[in-house]
Amino acid sequence: MTHIEELLSKLEKVKGRNGSWTACCPAHEDKSPSLAIRETSDGRVLLHCFGGCEVNSIVGALEMDLSDLFPPTNDYDPTNPKKPVKPAFYATDLLRIISFEALVVSIAASDISKGKNLSETDLARMKLASQRIQEATRYANV
Repeated sequence: MTHIEELLSKLEKVKGRNGSWTACCPAHEDKSPSLAIRETSDGRVLLHCFGGCEVNSIVGALEMDLSDLFPPTNDYDPTNPKKPVKPAFYATDLLRIISFEALVVSIAASDISKGKNLSETDLARMKLASQRIQEATRYANV
């Protein structure tokens, strides 16, 4: 059993998949899930309780240690310190950004096609949208 599977097996009302879950926080009386759990691409487990519990309290309530939130390091080879490259952003996040910014550009283009002049604020926002789309596609091509 991996360290994330062990952690999830100790929680109640677990929902989620693909490295992201919610569950009831074991550090306080929780009737609906307030604990966010995420496994990073390098195997670390991130915990956040929206009820305000500290990570130490959550891990302690599960009878685990903070070290249990990190992948085992016994396969580390000091002669080959190359680490796997993790993406700066998830593809779904990049697509969400591109989609929203494309909507901004589309609205501006629609206004221009109807003969409307864009205000300085609108032009600045369209320029920002263009920059954000370019930056997101740059991250997607890494």
